[in-house]
Amino acid sequence: MAFCLALLFSGCAALRPNFEKPQVHIAGIRMMEIKGFESTFQVDLRVINPNDTALPVEGVVCDLALNGRHLAKGVANPRTEIPAYGTSVIPVTIYASLIDMVGVAHRLIQGAQGHAPMEKWNYGINGQLDMGGTFWPGTLPFDAKGEIDLGELTGSKLK
Repeated sequence: MAFCLALLFSGCAALRPNFEKPQVHIAGIRMMEIKGFESTFQVDLRVINPNDTALPVEGVVCDLALNGRHLAKGVANPRTEIPAYGTSVIPVTIYASLIDMVGVAHRLIQGAQGHAPMEKWNYGINGQLDMGGTFWPGTLPFDAKGEIDLGELTGSKLK
């Protein structure tokens, strides 16, 4: 029994030195609804697994910022597996308060005064993937940046 446990733990240790963190990027974002003091969005996160072993994902927590200003926070429990050397899209529902939405709208108005409306905004998304299980690190943080077309966010294309 002790030999089996030692073998099991040495196998786990052998996985970690070659382990590469998965990459996470926004694959899509869309507004779902505005209700009361809150807006709901769906963010599709593309998770890229550069490892030769499938990665279990039990949960996701993330925070979204637009042009450096916090917009929304969300969670998901996809209970999925990212295939070895593969990718998967995980939908995450995120929620923005009215105060955060007003702050972003204010920035949009400021950017449009005397200038052409800003069609592309910088985004930042950070959070963590909960890997669950015994053989993986409990959570893996991620942080990604890029550009988003405001028309995608609002469901209309700016011209």
